[in-house]
Amino acid sequence: MEITIELFATLTKYLPKGTRGKSATLTVQDGATVAQVMEGLGLPGDMPFTTLVNGRHSEADQVLQPGDRLTAFPPLAGGRG
Repeated sequence: MEITIELFATLTKYLPKGTRGKSATLTVQDGATVAQVMEGLGLPGDMPFTTLVNGRHSEADQVLQPGDRLTAFPPLAGGRG
């Protein structure tokens, strides 16, 4: 099945080779989870990041569906102290 992966900031280096911009279409196995996709991209297991599926917070064990958009970004910092 095909999904779209979108990675931001320091995570963009984990996009498939040849990707231009911050997103790519991936073919993944039916029943793939968020964690399996992120692991398949080569993200280290101890690297912190937040994921969304179709714009909603997701857990690592969420099963993806055809056409889903998986978005990941590193922890955000800043603001007023």
